[in-house]
Amino acid sequence: MIPLREQEFLREKFSRELATRVRIDFFTQKETSLLVPGREPCQYCRPTRQMLEELAALTDRISLRQHIFEEDREAVAQYRVERIPAIVLHGGDKRWLKYYGLPGGYEFVTLVETIVDISRSTNYLSDKTRKRLRKLKDDVRIQVFVTPACPHCPQMARLAYHMALESPRIAAEVIE
Repeated sequence: MIPLREQEFLREKFSRELATRVRIDFFTQKETSLLVPGREPCQYCRPTRQMLEELAALTDRISLRQHIFEEDREAVAQYRVERIPAIVLHGGDKRWLKYYGLPGGYEFVTLVETIVDISRSTNYLSDKTRKRLRKLKDDVRIQVFVTPACPHCPQMARLAYHMALESPRIAAEVIE
């Protein structure tokens, strides 16, 4: 799925830039060739899993765990996963970031850069923004809706992720 030339680029990037391990929890549905009444097959689960497996194979600093949405109710509840495919990215602390859908097009870059940001505990927010985030009294859920062809979406997704990494009061979700 990821072309060989890009795999080599990513292998080198991860080798240079990943400071700590990043865990990815992937939520999907059980694959079956049967059509189950009342249950839509997940169109993007298989390609999303394949892409994540290829990414994780590029470095030992990325670990990948797969969960079956219908079966692993404990993990679904723990990470508040509402739909599939779902990608939950974890860094060194107990915070996580969610991506729903297949991160293709411009959003693939968002995924890669967010993995690096989590690993390095990088945050590009201004001091003024950080101060304001520390003053939050209530929990905030930020949802950024993106399309793979939108060149502006990655900046908004990364901004939401950086806010969530800065404040335990913020949960960030990117939805394709």
